[in-house]
Amino acid sequence: MRYGQKALLPQPGTFPDEIALADFVLDKMDQWFHVEEQVPGRYWTGEETRIDAVLRPREPAGWHDEDPAFGIEFKNPAPNTSTGERYGWVAQAAGYTHCQWERYGRLGVFLCPSPLNWLLSRADKIANARQQQISPEKLEEERQRVREYGRRFGKEYSDAYVESEAMLAHKRRLGELTYEEFTALADGYANAEAREREHDLRMAKELTHLIGQLSVGELMPYEGSGWTLTRSGTRLWSEHQGVSKIPYRLRPRIGSERSRR
Repeated sequence: MRYGQKALLPQPGTFPDEIALADFVLDKMDQWFHVEEQVPGRYWTGEETRIDAVLRPREPAGWHDEDPAFGIEFKNPAPNTSTGERYGWVAQAAGYTHCQWERYGRLGVFLCPSPLNWLLSRADKIANARQQQISPEKLEEERQRVREYGRRFGKEYSDAYVESEAMLAHKRRLGELTYEEFTALADGYANAEAREREHDLRMAKELTHLIGQLSVGELMPYEGSGWTLTRSGTRLWSEHQGVSKIPYRLRPRIGSERSRR
């Protein structure tokens, strides 16, 4: 995940299924890589499995592996995809790095899209949710709540009473939001959304380094870089800059062996 760059992958729900997502991405990647889909392999236990695709650079010069190749596993996030499901994708990809793939041996695996992309978009959702808390629609919901509360106990509140109680709840929410803004400013942030975004970025950065230690990377398109392969937040390749000069290998590490050579 490239911090400070805008991810361009369509929002959850854009593709009907993983096959459609894979077809879209692999059609793009075919410009720079030889693509082999549904490559069979085996876990160390002997259990058979398949990975969505293996890619090999059409121009291998400059890559830091003798025979550069890597696996891609696609996951099609839905609007209701849970955090547990996303981390399950990481566990699956980490398991794949220990598999022996037919004609390739062990491979580094890249998830598409990043399982952590939700952290970067969450601040925008929170900002929208904050605005909805003070919207006219929310005020009307509060009026309905007051009316229903009275009817539950056999009372029909007057319009004036309903409006008074609804406005009181509305002002309470405004006060809570104002307090959040005040504490964010006191902490040195421009506003509450900026504080939330910064916290999410820090969390995503730590998690990206963690899954990178498992030889799992990410394939994502970014503004300014185009389609980009990253591991531990470091660019290995992008369509606009080509192969990184940092000597990161695609192949997974063995034991405590470092990926930089």
